[in-house]
Amino acid sequence: MSLGGNVPRVFVSHANADKKYVDEFVASLLIRGAGLDVKEIFYSSEPDTGVRSGQTLMGVLRDEAGTSPLIIALVTPTYQTRQVCVAELGAAWARNVLFPLMEPGMKRSELEGVLPGLLIYSADDDGALNDLADRIRELGQDINMRSWGVGLEKWKSFLRNNPNVVLKPALPTADQINQLEMELQNARTALDDSETDRADLLDRIERLNRAKTTSEVLEANLPSAEKERFEALRTDVRSKVGSMPKAVVDALWHDISGQAMPMPNVMDDYLGHDSASEQVKVGRLIFDEDTGEISPDLDYPDVRKASNSIAALAAFLHDSDRSEEFTLHFEGQFDAPMNLRKKGCWDALI
Repeated sequence: MSLGGNVPRVFVSHANADKKYVDEFVASLLIRGAGLDVKEIFYSSEPDTGVRSGQTLMGVLRDEAGTSPLIIALVTPTYQTRQVCVAELGAAWARNVLFPLMEPGMKRSELEGVLPGLLIYSADDDGALNDLADRIRELGQDINMRSWGVGLEKWKSFLRNNPNVVLKPALPTADQINQLEMELQNARTALDDSETDRADLLDRIERLNRAKTTSEVLEANLPSAEKERFEALRTDVRSKVGSMPKAVVDALWHDISGQAMPMPNVMDDYLGHDSASEQVKVGRLIFDEDTGEISPDLDYPDVRKASNSIAALAAFLHDSDRSEEFTLHFEGQFDAPMNLRKKGCWDALI
């Protein structure tokens, strides 16, 4: 198979928070095992296989998902909380090009949406992975059996040695529920509290009690009104990145925008280079010696939390359900496009 130019590519649908897990899947099975070239794979978390500088992320995702002959969905608990992932999954299912694999150890009872009704195997199942190889062969790729075996063993070895590589979304705690119940009681006794505010708080408590995933917990803690939800999401992001070094904040924006971030040149930007190097030592940043690029290390707790909050705000702003009233309010207040992946929007909000 030789896919170049505008020819559709194998699409790897994944959650950005699962990057380490998905990186290894792509490297071991698709590149090493199946012999695919990076140009034959669309994988948005990597510059070489994803969205090029200057392109619109959502537009590229829509085009790639709409034309790819094979969409591999790497389903994890986090994957199911990402609106973009769910949209990609639905598009693949509707076009009958979906090949889902769930994280090893994940239970079928955890599957949501269309997935419970589909035949879906674990990502460490030999039979399922060999079926994947057959699907790739059907696209015209000549897979060397020895190379596939090496790649398969490399992938399974990675899973054995990294049993906790996929982060588990947090479930709601009793303290969170108690906090909202306390807020409700205060709202009931406050003389100046409106009926609308009380109804909103009741709804949030009900949603929190039903919440099973991190996404649902965050959703339950947000107000119902559109502008208030936006301000809550924005405040959450600003609180998480406010005390972070500039190099880490810059890396987080490059990550959400799908762009590579080069290590600042020591001659041109000594302070920037020194700051980034220090954060590499601390562990908040990863430096790739081969490419000279730095990226946020999502294994570091405060970086991971900030990345998740940024992703939630970006998804809210990109949601097609945003009202015309909110769009006009946003553009009037910030004089920037409603797209967190644009630097002008990022600088205005963060």
